[in-house]
Amino acid sequence: MIHEKIILLDTSMLMLPSERKINLTYELDRLVPLRKKIAVPSIVIQELQTLINKGSPAIKQKARLALSLSKQFQILETDTEGEADRELESLAEELNAIVATNDSELRLKLRKKGIVVISLRGDNKLEVFGNID
Repeated sequence: MIHEKIILLDTSMLMLPSERKINLTYELDRLVPLRKKIAVPSIVIQELQTLINKGSPAIKQKARLALSLSKQFQILETDTEGEADRELESLAEELNAIVATNDSELRLKLRKKGIVVISLRGDNKLEVFGNID
């Protein structure tokens, strides 16, 4: 049986292409050459909507681009209302998923729990932190 890896994208990762000119899909394919499903938890979509409604003009534009980008991936419906970081952490544990984030605080928290993280390294390359099994 071929296992499929799940990569969960957070808000910071979805906004990264407009900030750093990164081709997110290409980078994820390069880093995870296994069968994979790229998913965006619905709480991340809610967070992007909030940024579009309440952010500064620059943040609103990046959030709109991120929301548009998110439509390329599977939306993972979650019941949680509240904090996206906590939801990503719990989903990653439940699904044995990789989390793609550029949030350094979240990255450290996830790595302490042994969760594999994909994050920005340098100006425009992503890197895997941890072992992809």
